[in-house]
Amino acid sequence: MSGRAPFLGALAVLSFFAGITGTRLAYTLAYGLAFTLLVALSWAALVAKRVRMTRESPRGSYTVGATFSERFTIRNRSLLPIPSCEVHDRSTLVGYNPGRVCSLRGGETVHWEARGVFTHRGRHAFGPLEVRLGDPFGLFPRTIRMAVERPVIVYPQLHQIDDLGEVGSGGSTGDAGRGRVLDAPPDVATVREYQPDDGLGRIHWRSTARRGRLMSRSYDTRNSPDLLVVLDLQAGIHAGVAPESSLEYAVSLAASVCHSALRGGRAVGLVCNDGAATAFAAQRGATHRLRMLDYLAVATADGSRPVAETVQRHSAGVRGRGGQAGIVVVTASHDHGWIEALLAAGVRGRRHLVILVDPVSFGAPGPPFRPAPAWRIGLDWWVVRRGDALGAARQVRTGTA
Repeated sequence: MSGRAPFLGALAVLSFFAGITGTRLAYTLAYGLAFTLLVALSWAALVAKRVRMTRESPRGSYTVGATFSERFTIRNRSLLPIPSCEVHDRSTLVGYNPGRVCSLRGGETVHWEARGVFTHRGRHAFGPLEVRLGDPFGLFPRTIRMAVERPVIVYPQLHQIDDLGEVGSGGSTGDAGRGRVLDAPPDVATVREYQPDDGLGRIHWRSTARRGRLMSRSYDTRNSPDLLVVLDLQAGIHAGVAPESSLEYAVSLAASVCHSALRGGRAVGLVCNDGAATAFAAQRGATHRLRMLDYLAVATADGSRPVAETVQRHSAGVRGRGGQAGIVVVTASHDHGWIEALLAAGVRGRRHLVILVDPVSFGAPGPPFRPAPAWRIGLDWWVVRRGDALGAARQVRTGTA
């Protein structure tokens, strides 16, 4: 409206002046301004109906740090030129702006490509696009929305963590005992003849139907230890701003541990002390991995209960496995309560792992965290600070700070 205001004001003044004086020049100027406004209005309406725009965007799921590219095409299908065409992207991706300003002749098509990086986890959307078209006089700009939203999910960054072999590795021998769990077989090792004391849950019905007699599953859990990952999402314990925050480091490390352990054939569970007390029962397979990554992509630190309660609540199930299951606690809390709870969850000959993301390095007040010597005896430690290299280059079981 600001561009049209002078024209409308001048037209009103000239019309009033022509009406009271009858001056021919005033009438001519008034008619000229009215004609200009009519042409501009018709021009904007016609080109808005004949403009088409498409975008080729990524789909599916990605991880933080992955690159992507988009291809945009805008076409003027009318014979009238478009002096000004402004493309504004309304995507929810932080730091990404593929918009462009151009002009289009009649029948012209313009292409361009934009590249970006996924810097924040979560559920995002490419688009929609808003195209602002201008007439030759800039009086009646039109804004139209094109290229509907395309959702995409961005998982936390996954680091290669290989040194988890002995965390909760049970009393196994051989390769699994030496930490080589990548070749660990599934729990069901074979089938055997049914025994009178076997429960109905052990019956392998497919083999029973094939052989014509009851057959039972034979479990071998020596090389298939379970792993429980406890992610601390209590509100107020994290510091920093994403992506350089203790929360993002913690979520990324929890996702990396789950991913690596599942690829190693383990049954992995995940529990969090967020507002919904989220818990994933220990399972194997790609479907289970994707479910946990879907959650971790949008996880927030909104819990009210300390992680010590979560460790105490779920450690009973770990001890119930005869000490085979291991616990990995990923936290930024300096509170000693969860350390005592984790030490109490240990069994003879088994060490749980602590991945502590020190919030002090992300701007939180207080001294840096140093594990006490007594804690090093019963637990393995990995203290992570801002800027540390994560993944295979760092041995997570060194117990160093």
